[in-house]
Amino acid sequence: MDLRLTLIPMLATAVCAHAVERATYNSAGSLASLIADGREIAVRAELSVQFTGGPVANVQPADQRANTTREADTLTWRGVTTFANNQQASYEVAWTEGDDGVALAATIVPAPADGASAGRRAPLLADSLDFVVDLPREVFAGWSVGDAGARLPGETKPADALFHGGSAEQLVFADPDGDSRFAIAFDRERAFSIEDVWQQGWRVDQRVFRVRVRIEAGPLAPGVELKFGARLALSGTATAAPVAIAVDASDRLFAFDGFGGNYCFANGTPVADYTFAELRPAWARFEFKGGLWDRERENPGPALLRDFELMQRAERAGIPWALSLWRLPERYYSDPNQKPPGTFNRQIAAERWPEFLDLLGSFILHAKERYGAEPDFFSFNEPDLGVDLGFTPETHRDTIKRIGAHFESLGLKTKLLLGDTANPRDTHRYVLATAADPEAMRHVGAVSFHSWFDGSPAQYRAWRDVARWLGLPLIVGEAGTDPGAWKNDIYESYAYGLGEMRQYQELLRDAQPASLLFWEYTDDYGLATAGPDGKVVPSSRFWLMKHFAALTPWKSEGVASSSDRADVLVSAFAKDGAVVVQILNLGPARDATVSGLPVGKWRSVTTTETADWEERPSVDIAAPLALPARSFTTLVREE
Repeated sequence: MDLRLTLIPMLATAVCAHAVERATYNSAGSLASLIADGREIAVRAELSVQFTGGPVANVQPADQRANTTREADTLTWRGVTTFANNQQASYEVAWTEGDDGVALAATIVPAPADGASAGRRAPLLADSLDFVVDLPREVFAGWSVGDAGARLPGETKPADALFHGGSAEQLVFADPDGDSRFAIAFDRERAFSIEDVWQQGWRVDQRVFRVRVRIEAGPLAPGVELKFGARLALSGTATAAPVAIAVDASDRLFAFDGFGGNYCFANGTPVADYTFAELRPAWARFEFKGGLWDRERENPGPALLRDFELMQRAERAGIPWALSLWRLPERYYSDPNQKPPGTFNRQIAAERWPEFLDLLGSFILHAKERYGAEPDFFSFNEPDLGVDLGFTPETHRDTIKRIGAHFESLGLKTKLLLGDTANPRDTHRYVLATAADPEAMRHVGAVSFHSWFDGSPAQYRAWRDVARWLGLPLIVGEAGTDPGAWKNDIYESYAYGLGEMRQYQELLRDAQPASLLFWEYTDDYGLATAGPDGKVVPSSRFWLMKHFAALTPWKSEGVASSSDRADVLVSAFAKDGAVVVQILNLGPARDATVSGLPVGKWRSVTTTETADWEERPSVDIAAPLALPARSFTTLVREE
C-alpha cells in the first residue's frame, strides 16, 4: 500500500471524536505513545533543531512554563520556543487519529521575531530542522527496516551508532515473526537516519532507536513557513498469554487506612463535594492559604470559608488530614519582592519567624475553635525541592522542632509530616537528619513523600523501611505521575488514568503506605467536571480511581498477591471476612486464573475505555476470569 498517497487527505481532516484512543501526547503536542490492539508502546515523536556546532534542541519543550497552548478539545498545539542562544521558532502541530494510525501536520516558522525590524531578522543558525521518532529498544530490537535487509540491533551497540540512513517516502519496520508492523509515511521523499542511542537524564534512562527525518536543511531563513506531514501506524494482532494470579488473604502485609485525596486548589466547585461523597477519602490534605489568611484573618472570604467547610467535613468524618503551605506574602521572605512568584527555594526571613508562627498558629486555632477542625499534620510542600519554600535536611529538622514546640505551646495536637518530598527518587535520605534527632521526632506524626515521575521498587521500599524503622504511618501525600500534566490538560485521557493506576499498584506493592492521596479530588487534575448547571460529569479516570477508593475497605490490611505477567498488576486487601482483589491489565485481552481466594459469594466490577463500571453480581472464582484489554477489574467478597 502506498502510505504517502493516503496521507494528504488525512491531514486535511478535522479531529474526530473516537471512542478508543490511538495515541497519547505531552503538553507541547509531541507524541508520547501509540496504542493499538490493547498495546501502548512508548513511540515518541517531536520536532527538533540540530544547531551548528552540535547542540540539539527540542522545538516542543514540555516545560510547565513553556509558551505553548492547545486548542480546547482538539489535538492542535501552538507555541513559540526560545532556544539557549536566544533565537526563536514558532510552531503549530495538529494530530488526527484514525483506524490506520495517527497523522501529523506541522508548520514551523524559524526566527519569527528577534526584536529587530522584519528586514533585519537573522536566520536560525542550524544545520537542520528534523522530525525525530524514538523507538524503545525493548520492543523494536531485531525488527527489520525496509527491504534492504537492515535490522535494528540487539543488545550490542553497532560499530557505528548511526547505523542506517538514506531517503524514502516511507519507512516500514517489521518484527521477526511477522506479527506486527510499524510504518512512518512522509508527505514526500525525505532524508532519514537511524541511530542507536542511550538517553540519560533525571527523568529518562532508556535505550532507543532514534529515527531522524530531515524537514529542512539549515541555515533556516527567518519568517518562512516550513511544512511537514507524517503518518505513524502500528498494526498487527497482539496476543497475550493467560495470567496466573495468586492471593493469600491470610498473609497480612501492612495496615491500610484507605485511599485519600488532595483538596488544595480549585476546590470551590461541586466536583470536590462529589468526590468526597463518591470516593469516600480516608485521608485528606488542604492548602494553608497563608496570603489570604494574612489579609482576611478578621473577616475570611469565600475561599477560606470553603476550606474551613471542607476541613470540618473531614474532621466530622473521622478522616486524618494534613495542612500544607506553598507560599507566603512577600514580606515574609528573606528576599522580598526580588523574585517572581513561584520561584523555588525561598527562605523565611529570620526576623519574620515570630510573625509566621503567629500566622500559622492563629489559622489552626480559628479552624479548631470555630469549626471543630484541627489538622493532624502540618508540612511545607516539597521542602526538598523548595516549592516554594526550601529547606536543607538540617533546616527541615530544625524547623520541625521550632514549629512543633509552638504547636505544643498553643495546646494543639497537630504534628509535623516528615518529608513531604517532591518525588520518591532516593529522597528518603532527606529525612534522615530529622530521624536521628529524638527532640525533632517528638513532633513528627507521619512520614510522607510524593510520587511524581515514579520511582523504582527499591526507592519505594526505602521509604517503606524508613517509616517502619520510625514506627510511623507512611503516606503518599501527592499520588500522581506527571506534575506538568495540568499544562494543556494532558491528564484528560484514559491512558493517563491507566498510568496513574499502574503507579498506585506499584506503590501498594513496594511502598506499602497507610494511604495514597490522589492529586486532586477537585477541578485541578480533575476526575470530573461540573457544568454551568452544577451537574458533575465523571471522566473515565474517575471510574478507574473509584475501583480503588470505593471498593477497598477502610482500615483493612494489604495481603499477599502476585501476577506472573509484568503487564498485569494486582493488589489485594482483607478486613475481617471481606476480601478485595484489584487487577489492572495494561495489555491486550487475556484470561486469568486466580488462586487462593477464600470460598464465598464473589462479585466483580470492570472498567474499560468504552465501558464504565460494569458490575457482575456473581462470579465463579474457580473459572477463568476474562480480562478485557487495558482494563481494571475488581473482585469483591463481601463479609
